[in-house]
Amino acid sequence: MAKLKFLFLEDSLVDLELIQRQLRKAKIEYDPFHVCDSEGFSETIVKEKPDLILSDFSLPKYDGFSALTAAKQLCPETPFIFVSGTYGEEAAIKTLTMGATDYVLKDRIEKLLPAVQRALNESQDHELRKKAEKERYELEIQLRQSQKLEAMGVMAGTMAHEINNPLFAISEYAALIAKGDIDAEKTKKLALKIRDESERIATIMKDLLRFSREEKGNFKPAEACDIMIKLQSITQQIFKMNKVEVQWENVDKGHSILCREGQILQILLNLVNNSVDSLNQKFPDYDEKKCMNIGVSLKAIEETIYAQFKVEDFGMGIPLEIQESVFKTFFTTKTADRGTGLGLSVSLGIAYEHGGSLYFESVPGESTCFFLNVPIAS
Repeated sequence: MAKLKFLFLEDSLVDLELIQRQLRKAKIEYDPFHVCDSEGFSETIVKEKPDLILSDFSLPKYDGFSALTAAKQLCPETPFIFVSGTYGEEAAIKTLTMGATDYVLKDRIEKLLPAVQRALNESQDHELRKKAEKERYELEIQLRQSQKLEAMGVMAGTMAHEINNPLFAISEYAALIAKGDIDAEKTKKLALKIRDESERIATIMKDLLRFSREEKGNFKPAEACDIMIKLQSITQQIFKMNKVEVQWENVDKGHSILCREGQILQILLNLVNNSVDSLNQKFPDYDEKKCMNIGVSLKAIEETIYAQFKVEDFGMGIPLEIQESVFKTFFTTKTADRGTGLGLSVSLGIAYEHGGSLYFESVPGESTCFFLNVPIAS
């Protein structure tokens, strides 16, 4: 383990020895760096990145307020303890409000060791919290990507059918052109059909790739109506294969949300997949009641305008006894090969990250409606 680095800002060698003698009593292993002016102080902070700063309050060419200000700019998380002979109550209060960790008077130097130990312990706790927060964030990213891959697995078969239809049409049109026994006008029409079918495939793949990639960085404006159109594009074959009728509702252009668009689509696709599963349980084959309502509208909540995305199905509903558990991580009513229980818990986290909310209303045995609210960008 690397030694700790202690930076001493002190103009008196006698007082420096007094301070270091106290530290030796605690048998703390550290490398000392001694400076006595502002230039050396700043240079040492930048170069050595100390774990603790012990500073006099009054120096011939430097003062404690300036030293503390510089330290908070250059190394804001490093503990800073004043060890001084002159330190009034007013100055003590001011330096603590400025971010000093503690202060010790030189005529009460025996209080230095508890102050140093406390500062080092707090610093260590802070580092552990930072590490835990980083690990939590990385785990959350992994969970989100796992949930996205799970949703993509459901989509894989349906996408194959969706792309296969235009590919078959392209092949047939190309075969007709290759025979060479049709006139120029018919050839032109077939070529235009090939172009249209190719663009259809390109649109499907573009929407799928946008959804699948791991998104990072800042939020960007996205039209709420465009998100609906993209959701319709990547889910139409899911509904066709499962014989589900869908009523779509959209808003006009001019209502943008700040978001990571792929993550909003991730939430909506997860809700769609859950609804289709519920409908299939209630109606294994075609039924005129096997239907859904999906859309986006504007909703005012406490003086804020939200884009409210809605996914409603008339399937099995959510039993009352599990309604409080559906957002818990790894909670699922599906078998192991059908779901991991990540979907709704991950979706809820994404909604909160966007400054929004995710909730549902359900009548067991009759219907379930999920609402995703995301603030409209001003």
